[in-house]
Amino acid sequence: METIPRDPTRKTELSPGIFKTPKVKTDALEVLELELAPGAALEPHDMPCFVTFFALEGAGTFTYGDQVVTVPAGDMVRARTGTVRFWANRGDVTLRLLVIKSLGEK
Repeated sequence: METIPRDPTRKTELSPGIFKTPKVKTDALEVLELELAPGAALEPHDMPCFVTFFALEGAGTFTYGDQVVTVPAGDMVRARTGTVRFWANRGDVTLRLLVIKSLGEK
C-alpha cells in the first residue's frame, strides 16, 4: 500500500489560472489533480488514451466535440480518444478535477 499525500509543492502552472499536480504515473495509469481558476479554460486538445475526470470541487463546462455539459462536484466524465475536448470554469469558485488517464486504453 502507498499513501500519497496532497503536496502543493508539486503544483505547476500550465497557463494562467490552470494548475496541475501530479499524483501517480505508471506504464498503465496517470493520476493528477487539475485546478482551473474562475474564468480559466484549457486549450482544445485530444488525448492518445481514455481519460476519466472526477469533479472534486466547483463545477466545470466540459466540451467534447460538439457536446457541451456542465459537470458539478461529485460527477464524472469519461472521454475516449479521437475527439477534441477541453474544460472551462465559468463559475466563481475554483474547479478541482481528479484526472485519471488509462494510458493503455485507446
